[in-house]
Amino acid sequence: MLFKNHNNESENSPKLKDILSQVQINSVLYSDPFLKAGFISKLVSEMKTDVLYLDLDLLYSGYVISGTIPSQENLILYQPSEHTISDILTKILVKASTSQVLVIIDSINGLFNILNHKKEVGKVVASIVVLLASITRVTKSYIVISSMARYKKEEGWVLSPTGKRFIETKNSKKILLEQGKEGIIVNLLDDSSKILLPASSILI
Repeated sequence: MLFKNHNNESENSPKLKDILSQVQINSVLYSDPFLKAGFISKLVSEMKTDVLYLDLDLLYSGYVISGTIPSQENLILYQPSEHTISDILTKILVKASTSQVLVIIDSINGLFNILNHKKEVGKVVASIVVLLASITRVTKSYIVISSMARYKKEEGWVLSPTGKRFIETKNSKKILLEQGKEGIIVNLLDDSSKILLPASSILI
């Protein structure tokens, strides 16, 4: 476990909601899934609106079920299978089209895996992402899509470990999570600014 449980967040801890865009896809990139879990646990704890969480790698769900991360009243947690993914995506699209919410797709790698039986799965995943982005923009909602990825000089960002091309659009805000000595370094790649998410503010 990277971070200890804390009953109270640091007063000086930055608010992650403030760095998210309501008009762009917030693409959270990471190499260590525990950094992603820490980042998202704090983000969910800050939100006042409903959080529609599509958990495709089940890491966050595991923490909630075990009690490691406290469950939030505004959290709607989906654990899709190959057979339920279409119905769940429909529910998320309907909810996001009628009210302001935070939609979290965790992770794009898992979405590729669960839809792997589809022909041209890359186009299917890209279509889902674009549709969600269009709908959330109308309701001034937030969309966060996490991706385990690595940067390759010749290709740019690629998904890890599959090596699939990272879904990148002009309408995206890239946020890289890195391990720091005192917590998680949140690197806003588009403007090269960084903030520290102190370990004392992280719920796991």
